[in-house]
Amino acid sequence: MAITSQMVKILRDKTNAGMMDCKNALNECGGDIEKAVDWLRQKGLLTARKRAGRATKEGLVLSAESPDGQKAALVELNTETDFVAKMDSFRELTLNIANFLVASPEVPADKAALLASQCPKCGQTIGELISAAVGTTGENMNLRRFAVFSAQNGLVHSYIHMNGRLGVLVSLKIEKPGPQATELAHNLAMQIAAANPLSVTIEGIPSDILEREKTIYQAKADEEAEAKIKAQQEAAAKNPKKPAKVLDKSFIAPKIFEGQLKKFYAESVLLEQPYVKEPGQTVAQIIKAAASSLGQVEVTRFARFQLGEDLEGENAEE
Repeated sequence: MAITSQMVKILRDKTNAGMMDCKNALNECGGDIEKAVDWLRQKGLLTARKRAGRATKEGLVLSAESPDGQKAALVELNTETDFVAKMDSFRELTLNIANFLVASPEVPADKAALLASQCPKCGQTIGELISAAVGTTGENMNLRRFAVFSAQNGLVHSYIHMNGRLGVLVSLKIEKPGPQATELAHNLAMQIAAANPLSVTIEGIPSDILEREKTIYQAKADEEAEAKIKAQQEAAAKNPKKPAKVLDKSFIAPKIFEGQLKKFYAESVLLEQPYVKEPGQTVAQIIKAAASSLGQVEVTRFARFQLGEDLEGENAEE
């Protein structure tokens, strides 16, 4: 398959790898973009797993909370330019949608249901409100996604960062709610904003993502083990009088694999991550320490929206 400059550009935009590395990866993988991403990672040419893509749309990510802290909503509304996104009317529209979701007794099943929902205060549907804003500004708008959390024996907390370019919802079960519990929830929301975890626990990692990571790490571990054995053999050939250290691939590769998997968990799982305020401790350790005064504490779920990020499947609604 002929590798075009456009294919190289797509892979480069997706990975930030070098042009020649991208071309080689595509040649090796028959032009398959996703396989080329994995090939780059396996070869050590792409060290960071890129989940959040380049921001390609303008708009806002905003939230609303109920006064009792038992319910909160997060909304991403896109528009064409930063100029419109900074308008007070656009911010008000985004907040109105979030407030509607908090006030609504039922959570809309999807975006289509939300757009068709009637807003009691304005006598229009959410879709009609957005259409009216489009007519006023002359720019297209898109309600990209939303999340609604309700607390059960705990609280829900929202956090908006970078003036509406990044938002987080986090839901906690807490035995003794209060100001200290709210502070913990706020700190965890900031952790999620900064560290971008995939899931709360290791068990919560989507199976397809975990299997893909394991496949890449196994290939890398095998290559590294073979390289170490080859280097040892070459060293022994240069100095035959020195006793050769016997290296066993079946012993080396699993250790390398486990080390890579442990690093992946520390980067991708909230409870396994180093706590951003105290990197010497994990988030799990911080929560355990807080439990001494708050009683049982459990992070039940979270949502993290970064404006314009590339979504896999566009399935972020709750």
